[in-house]
Amino acid sequence: MKTLKNTQEQNKTQNTLSRIFQSLLMVTVLFIASDIYSQSKEVEFDVYTNSAANASQYLLGDDVALRDCASTHCEKLTTINIGTNVRLLAKSETSQTINGVTSRFYKIKMGPQVGWIWGGLISQKTMVSAINPEIKFVFGEAGVDYKGYKRFQIRAVRNGVEIDKIFVKSETLNHNLISLINKQDNTYGTDVITLCNTEGESCEVADSKSYIVFKDNKLMQTSSLAALEKVKFKKASYAFSCELDNE
Repeated sequence: MKTLKNTQEQNKTQNTLSRIFQSLLMVTVLFIASDIYSQSKEVEFDVYTNSAANASQYLLGDDVALRDCASTHCEKLTTINIGTNVRLLAKSETSQTINGVTSRFYKIKMGPQVGWIWGGLISQKTMVSAINPEIKFVFGEAGVDYKGYKRFQIRAVRNGVEIDKIFVKSETLNHNLISLINKQDNTYGTDVITLCNTEGESCEVADSKSYIVFKDNKLMQTSSLAALEKVKFKKASYAFSCELDNE
């Protein structure tokens, strides 16, 4: 016959086993989620051995560290300005994830100088302004925000100096989907970048704002171009930085 003491001890053991099982289950779920998150698509580029033309790229980040080997721990040789054109000679065997962006280190040549830079600071697509050829728009990933939304960035650059930048939330956007309206088709008197390709592949952009307009040295995201000529660029509409994105 079971005594009250035996029953209590059995219940205590079952409760302990239940808590252990729940803890193990939670650890497993967190591990799987972490593993999925770490498998983000790598930002990749052609190198000189594959394509001399495609291996010529522009920098997305400013003050990019040029190092003597393929690691953030390697000695910094110099820093390179945003928008600088570099030739990609080779890439590291392994990738590294920094601020939610996964890429390899690339060996680059800039004039007579050779060194390594991280691929997350290289523009995935560079577009020359249809209005002012001195201005370029560089595009690339920007990791995730504090809410976990994946983000991309577009920066306007002139002569190695950033003019303005804007961040776009999207899970499906990539460099193949965006394009700059060319001069022949541009009737707006300012640069307009389309974020989603209307022919074939499409993407989902936060708030369905699928255009980036550059006017008066400012970038703005909008859903319609109908009233573009009458748009007044107020301060509240200006592009904002990561630190100020509190939506």
